Amino acid sequence: MKRILAMLLALTMVFALCACGNSSAPAAAPAAPAADTNAAAPAADKTYELKFAYTLATDHQVSAAFEAFAAGVKEATNGAVNITTYPAGAMGTQPENLESVMTGALDMCYADTSMLPTYVPAYNMINLPWLITSFDIAEELFYNSEIVDKLDAQLSEEMNMTALGWCFQGFRSICTNVPCSNAADCKGVKLRSPETQIYQDTFSLMGFSPVVITWTEAYTAMQSGVVDGVDTIKSSIHSYGFDSLAKSNVWISNHMFSSVGVVVNNDVLASLPQEYQDVLFSEWEKAYTALNEQVKAEDASWPAVYEEAGANVTYTDDPKEFLDIFADYYQADAEKNGYTDLLPEMLDLINGMNA
Repeated sequence: MKRILAMLLALTMVFALCACGNSSAPAAAPAAPAADTNAAAPAADKTYELKFAYTLATDHQVSAAFEAFAAGVKEATNGAVNITTYPAGAMGTQPENLESVMTGALDMCYADTSMLPTYVPAYNMINLPWLITSFDIAEELFYNSEIVDKLDAQLSEEMNMTALGWCFQGFRSICTNVPCSNAADCKGVKLRSPETQIYQDTFSLMGFSPVVITWTEAYTAMQSGVVDGVDTIKSSIHSYGFDSLAKSNVWISNHMFSSVGVVVNNDVLASLPQEYQDVLFSEWEKAYTALNEQVKAEDASWPAVYEEAGANVTYTDDPKEFLDIFADYYQADAEKNGYTDLLPEMLDLINGMNA
């Protein structure tokens, strides 16, 4: 662990030196508008109908949080704000939903932070591999620092949408037909990858041969040998049956941290009375807080579940091996995607949490 801290400290110094050549200060997140104390209270008979789309299956644990959020808003507003949910991709793919919310064709949707760099490149920093290594670090980053707030401010400005808050899907692991625990084991292994660039970069640098395949085809692809493995959150490895396939090996790599949330069109949010805007934030916070506790509580139990399903379970031999591999990538990605001012802040946070 001391070697990992030394590596992160060295990275922080690199970014600090790079920042010396830039005289412009990072833009601060815009302050929330002051509440209008003279604003009229919501009319008793006025109702607001909002459409909320998400692509997850109805039995997904995050979907349960979305439904609890919608129900909570209806109850807290006495039915004045009614959110109709459209699960399982009923309103299109996640990129289609995001673009619809941006234009106002859709009121709200689910957002995966790994998808957002397509629109706001700086979000890449919270998806960087091998850095967020504990739930404590994740909680400090998302809820007690200004780092994610600054990214959300860019989202509002550039995509015309407001993030109500982010929740945890947890750490990602890898299921393959050969055991893996280090970079040498990854060589030549064909790993299913989403289209998102950070996943392809991550898998390539780890030594895998990434193959872009849609998630709906991932199980069949692994079952038939088109790919040798998949990367996903721990719950999905079991719920989709990957751990029960022949020659299944689950590597508890924790190589990336998965976070998702709810975004709403700025104009739609502004059209609601302030009281109801506040309810959207507070009810989503209640829902994601409960979900986070569930994800954290379940995390340590997954290896036993995989073994019961017949899978062999492995762990990372030396995390520092991957920190060394990715050292140059962190710097290059920050320069490419415009967050050289923010990455040192995140590294400082990680160092402080690991101290």
